Amino acid sequence: MKVLKNHWLQMALRQKLIVAFACFIVIPYIIIGGTLSWLFVQSNKRMILDATLANNRQIAQNIDTSLSPLLRFTMVPVQNKALFQLMRKDYEAAAFPLLERSQAFDEVGDLIRNSIMLYTDLIDSAVIYQSKNNMILGRSNNDYMNHAYLEHEFYHEPFVQSILSQHGNYVSVGIHEERLLSIKPTPVVSIGRAVVDPFSKEKLGFILFNINAENLKSLWSDIQFTKHARYYLVDQNANIIYSKDGGDIGKSAEAVLGKSFQAIAGGKEQLYQDKQNYAIKATSSLSGWSAVTVIPKHELFGFVDTILRTIAISLFVLLGLSIAASIYIATGVTKPLRRLERQMKLVSQGELDISIDIQHGEFGKIGVTINRMLQDIRRMIRTIYTEEQEKRRLETLALQSQIRPHFMYNTLNAIKWMANMQGASGIEEALTAFSSVIQFTARTQLDFVSVREEIQFIRDYAKILDFRYLGKFELTLDIDEGVWEYQILKFLLQPLVENAIFHGFDAIPYKGKLEIRVHEEEGNIRITVTDNGRGMSPQQLGSMNDSRQVDDNLNAIGISNIRKRIELHFGTSYGLTITSAENAGTAASLLVPVIKPAFKGDSR
Repeated sequence: MKVLKNHWLQMALRQKLIVAFACFIVIPYIIIGGTLSWLFVQSNKRMILDATLANNRQIAQNIDTSLSPLLRFTMVPVQNKALFQLMRKDYEAAAFPLLERSQAFDEVGDLIRNSIMLYTDLIDSAVIYQSKNNMILGRSNNDYMNHAYLEHEFYHEPFVQSILSQHGNYVSVGIHEERLLSIKPTPVVSIGRAVVDPFSKEKLGFILFNINAENLKSLWSDIQFTKHARYYLVDQNANIIYSKDGGDIGKSAEAVLGKSFQAIAGGKEQLYQDKQNYAIKATSSLSGWSAVTVIPKHELFGFVDTILRTIAISLFVLLGLSIAASIYIATGVTKPLRRLERQMKLVSQGELDISIDIQHGEFGKIGVTINRMLQDIRRMIRTIYTEEQEKRRLETLALQSQIRPHFMYNTLNAIKWMANMQGASGIEEALTAFSSVIQFTARTQLDFVSVREEIQFIRDYAKILDFRYLGKFELTLDIDEGVWEYQILKFLLQPLVENAIFHGFDAIPYKGKLEIRVHEEEGNIRITVTDNGRGMSPQQLGSMNDSRQVDDNLNAIGISNIRKRIELHFGTSYGLTITSAENAGTAASLLVPVIKPAFKGDSR
C-alpha cells in the first residue's frame, strides 16, 4: 500500500487526470439523469397543479355562467312596463283593493313562472315584493306562505335591507334561512335587486330569487379531481354555502377548514399547501362567492411520487458508488492544487516571504520554480528600493548643494562690503540675519518647508543684501493668509531673488522694487517674483534655460535647479516661467501643487 501511495504521489498530472476522468464518467450521467428526472417531476407537478387551478377556476366560471341569466331576470320588474306599473300602484286607494290585489298577484305569478322559472332550474323560489302596500306582488308557487313572518319579520331581514340599500344594483346574498315560502327553514342563497322609480328615486320594492344550497352541487358535476377531494362553496361572509357534508352548510369556513382557509382568505385566487393537502380557491366575479377545493397531496401526486422514488433510489445507488471510487483520486489531484492556490493568493496580496512546500509531482516542480522566483523578486525589490532611496537622497542633496556655495559666497561678500563701508557698525544685525540663513541652509534632511519658513528665509537673505547695497532696493510681500502653512520645496525663491538683486538692480539709477506674491489658484500655489530692474536681453533670457551658458551675474544654475526639482517631485505639469525685456524688469512665475501640513514631507 505504501508503494502504491508513493507511486501515486510521483505520478504525472496527466496520468492522474486520465484515472480521474475514468472514474468521473458516471458523474455526468448521474447529474444529467438526476436533472432531467427532477425537471420531469417538477414539470408534471406544475402541470397537475395548473390543471387543478384551471378546474377550480372553471367552478368559479360555472357560478358566473349560472348566475348571469338570474341577473338579467332581476331586471324584469323594471323592463316590463305592465309589471312596473303594478309595482307603483297603491292598492289601498283602489276601488276594489282585494280584487285588484288578486288580479295583480295572478298576473305577476304567471309572469314569474312563464318568463323566469321556465328558463332555469337553479332557482328554488322567486318573490316580487311591493313596498308601498307591504305585500307579495307575485311568487313562483302558491302552495304555502308564512303570513306572520311576512307581516312582522321579512321586510326587516338583513338580506332584504342589503338589497334595498344598493339602489337598484344586484345583490348576491350569502347563506341564510328561507322562511317565507318553506314550511321549515331551508338554507338558501339569494340574488336580489331593488326596484327603483328612475324619476322619483322611490324604492318600489324588490325581486328576490332563492337558490337551494343542494342545487349548487351541479356546479361540480363536470369537474374531476381526486377520489377524496372535498368541495366547498363559500359566500362573501366566509360562511359555507355548499359541502358534501350537509352539516357544514351555514358554518364558518374558518371553523371547518382551519388554517387552510385562513391562508387563502385574501385575493381572488389562492393556492395553499400544508403537509397533507392543497387548498385551492377561486372567486366568482359576479357574486363574490368562492369555490374552495381541498385535495390530498398523496392522491394528487401519487404517480409522480412513485416515479420520483424510483429515480431517487437509482441515483443514490450510482452516486454512492461513484463517490466511493472518486474521493481518493480527487483528493490526490486537488489537495496540492488548493494549497498552491491559497499560497499564490497570499503572494498576490503582497506577502512575498512565503515558501511553497509542495514536493511531489508536477505541483512540486512548480513549487520549486515559484520559490526561486519569489527569492529573485525579494532580492530585486530590496535592491531597487535601496538604490532608489540612495539615488533620491543623493540627487536632492546634489541639487541643493549647487545652490549653497553660490549664495553663501554672495552673503559673505555683502557682509565684507558692509563692514568696509560702515566701519563695522551694524555687523551684529547682519550676523543675526546671516545666522538665520545658515541655520535654514543647514537643514539638509528636509525637502519641504512651509511658505512661512521660506519667506522668513528670504526676508533674512534680503536684509543682508540690503546692507550690502545701502538700501538700494525694497522688498514687498503679498501673501494670502490661507497659504502660510502650505508646504513648498526648500530654496525655491532664493535663486530668483538673487538674480533680481545682483543682476536686475545692478547699475540702475533708481531704487529697485522687488515684489513676491504667493496665492492659491485652483488647487495649486502660484508664486510670482517681479522686479523693476534693467531686465534681460533675449540671449540672457536664453541662458537662464541652459546652465552650461552661465552669465557672471546670472544664477542660471539655480534657475535650472528649481526646474529640475519641481519636475522631479511634481511632474511636468508644474514648473517655472520667466518673462523679461531690456529696461522693463523681470517676472518669474512658479506653479506648484498645494501640499497641506498633514502631508509634510510627501514629494507627490
